[in-house]
Order: sequence, then structure tokens, then C-alpha cells
Amino acid sequence: MARVIGHIDLDYFYAQVEEVENPSIRDRPVVVCVFSGRTEDSGVVSTSNYNARAIGAKSGMPISAAKRILNGHNPVIIKMVHEKYEAVSGRVMGLVSERVDIFEKTGIDEAFFDITSSTGGDYTAAAKIARGIKDAIFQTEGLTSSVGIGRSKVVAKLGSDSAKPGGLMTILPDSTESFLGPLPVTKLYGVGPKTAAALEEIGIKSVQELSRSDVSLLERRLGRKLASYLVSAASGTDIDPVLANQPPTQFSRIVTLKRDTRNVTEAMEQLEEGIAAIGGRLANSGKSFRTVSVIGIQTDLSTKTKSKTFDIPVRDSALIKEHARVLISQLIKSTSKDLRRVGVRISELSDSTDQRTLAEFVKRKV
Repeated sequence: MARVIGHIDLDYFYAQVEEVENPSIRDRPVVVCVFSGRTEDSGVVSTSNYNARAIGAKSGMPISAAKRILNGHNPVIIKMVHEKYEAVSGRVMGLVSERVDIFEKTGIDEAFFDITSSTGGDYTAAAKIARGIKDAIFQTEGLTSSVGIGRSKVVAKLGSDSAKPGGLMTILPDSTESFLGPLPVTKLYGVGPKTAAALEEIGIKSVQELSRSDVSLLERRLGRKLASYLVSAASGTDIDPVLANQPPTQFSRIVTLKRDTRNVTEAMEQLEEGIAAIGGRLANSGKSFRTVSVIGIQTDLSTKTKSKTFDIPVRDSALIKEHARVLISQLIKSTSKDLRRVGVRISELSDSTDQRTLAEFVKRKV
């Protein structure tokens, strides 16, 4: 069975979070900065949106230089608030992890995943899963993401890079060599300026040239370990596994309604299958939850949420449906707009205690 590995990368993450929070800045150059505090402009750009990048303001650039470049372009300069981005990242990564077989977070805005088992090595099924993940992230958080699917981590990562911004690239096993070959060696993990210079000295500039190179010559130049990795990476045959490193933090489902509505019963009927799926995942995980939330995507694509947090962790899946109905009713009453999509999420997952239901907890307190 062919391995099916994915890599997901949230596009210009910090700046995009700011755009979602304040849609009025979407068409302006946005830079999110880390201020050192020495002077008003001391520090560096952490990330920038594509409008700012097109003008020349990029990550790692001094804030003062970015301001000079963006002068006259009505820029938005924002101080990085790491806690805010961590919170969004946590929700997104929880959403991804519950939809894949094995999940490995590698940064605040990116992760690898393995879906070999759930797809049976079928890349058409893999693309469908990836599209579902991308849609769920956009529907719940308003964020676009780029995904690559391939037979190794290296291929998947290069696929997501090529898919930016907001795309999905599936590299079939039979197409791996033709995809990798034309790329410069600097695109591969582990090939920094020094390694690239060493490879260029022996006439290697492209990934194809690297994949066909003399391993013994590479070992003499770069050492056995790096040489072995580079050859396997260049051929797309590296077997580095996706390593699970984060348990799920939430379970969620979101559906597009058959028609825009403000009818609670209509919304609940179409959510019923999703709620059942959440209950099943909860039972299989053996975990408890504290918070039930409903997410409403309105006709103008704005998002509203309502939540209920229990005093104690609970496992009773019946509570999900019960409180979802109440919360959807509250959400509809809080807005004049119809709902286009609606979803349910349980969060604050924890290892189960002996408190299985609220009723049992109440009995113990009596």
C-alpha cells in the first residue's frame, strides 16, 4: 500500500488572523511585528500578507525598513500578540487532528499528517479528505490554508509550498520524480546556503541531479548521514514517519445548509448526523469535555458563535444535542441574518474521570 502523507500550512498566518479579526484591512498591506522596545521602530517583521510582500515587506526585515518600503501604501502595522495566535492555532490543529490517522504539529501554523490507513493508499480519497480539512478551517476560522499530499514528508511539504496560497496539490507516487526533478536543491529540507554551495561545487543544482548523483562522492563531501537523507529526499523515497505528538483538543462538525434559514429545527435536522459523529468520536476517545459550542456562518460569510461551559468535565453525548439546540436558538436571536452553514464543537477535552454524566455528579453532591 502506498503511503499517503499530507502537509498543511496556514497562509501568512499571523497577518491572516488579523484580517479575519478586522476585515476592513484585507486590501491593505499588513505586517505583524515583534517590537524590541528599544525605539519606536526597533524590531523585526514576523510575517506579512501578500499585499505587503508584493511591495517588498517580508518576514525578518527590520520594522523601520518595512515602514520605509510601505510608505504611501496605507500600511497596517500590528504588534504580534502570540497568545491570540496560539489560541487560533490550537483550534485549527485540533480540527485537523480529528480528521486524520496520525497528526504531527511542527509549528504554530503547520503540521504533517498520515492518512494511509483511512484512504487505503487511494490518492483520490486523500484529496477529498484534504479538501474537507481546508473547508472546515475556512468555515470555522475564516482562514485559508495550503495542503500538499505525497508519499513522503518531503514531497508533501514541497507540495504545500507549491500550492500557496490557498491551494491543494496532490503528487501521485508515479508523478513524484517529475514533480521533484526540476526543483532547485535549496527547496529540500537540510539544504541551507553551505550545503547548496557544496553541492554546486560538484555540479549539483537541481533535485534531479541530486537524485542521480554518486552517493560515495556526496558522503565524502557532506558525511554519510546527510548524504543518505538528501538522496532519498531527492527521489521522494524517504521514510521519515509522521509522529503523533498532540492529542485532539476538540471534536467538531460543520454543514452547509440546504437553504439559508433562521429555523432552529431545520438547522438541527441537518446537523443530526454530525452531532452523532461527534458523540461517536467522544466515546471512542474515552475523553470528557467541558464546552459545547455552535458556529454559525451567516449569509454575508461572517461568523457567530455561542458556547456553554460546564462546571465539570462530562461524557454524556446526549448533552451535545440538548445544548446545541439551545445555543443555535440563542445565536439566531442575536442576529438579523440567516444562517448559511452551521456547526457544533465540543472542546476542553480531558482524560475521563469517574464522573460520566452531570446527573451522576449531582447525585454525588447530594
